[in-house]
Amino acid sequence: MDKKSRKILGILAICALVVLLIAFAATTGLSRTNLKDYREVVDDNERQVTFLHHGEEILTVLVRAMPGAFTGNSTFPMMVVLTHPDDVRIDSLTVSIHPPGTGTALPYGDIFLKTLEGNPTPMISYHTDTEAGKTISVLDIPDVGPQGRGSLRFDYLIHPFMEAEHPDVFIISISAKLSGTGDRWNKYVVFHPVAVEVTR
Repeated sequence: MDKKSRKILGILAICALVVLLIAFAATTGLSRTNLKDYREVVDDNERQVTFLHHGEEILTVLVRAMPGAFTGNSTFPMMVVLTHPDDVRIDSLTVSIHPPGTGTALPYGDIFLKTLEGNPTPMISYHTDTEAGKTISVLDIPDVGPQGRGSLRFDYLIHPFMEAEHPDVFIISISAKLSGTGDRWNKYVVFHPVAVEVTR
């Protein structure tokens, strides 16, 4: 093999290596776009946040609390709904619910998660954690699987330990990784707190 042929093969090998590195970064999520552009709609006991990329809607998160749903009971339901266009899917998801502070050493109350619906149901972890001295509820789904192609809804039941004199402010932290179903290069990440004021 002459010197010119070796030089051409060397250049081709470098080009192939660069293409492989780019493909690896894209398929492993190393090149996810952080969705920071969003718009919000706030209503009584609910908030909707839509995340955008170049003006296109990628993910919408709706958090709605329903105080007064059970007559004569301080317990109330809260739902978290994630919707997206058909050409986007949710790969992984973590939903953390940060209840209001009580101003005392007592926790706010209990937060229960309704059994997930749908088939097949992804493997989940639902546990409590401590952050800044407060107990938070964490729903973690490392691999949403086929369910990520459609809308996701999570239903909670909130049972406060004390009566409220003022509106309660819940922070629902959403951490999600998303992909475009028609284009492997479209990968996104969302990490955003959604604050909902609940009047009981």
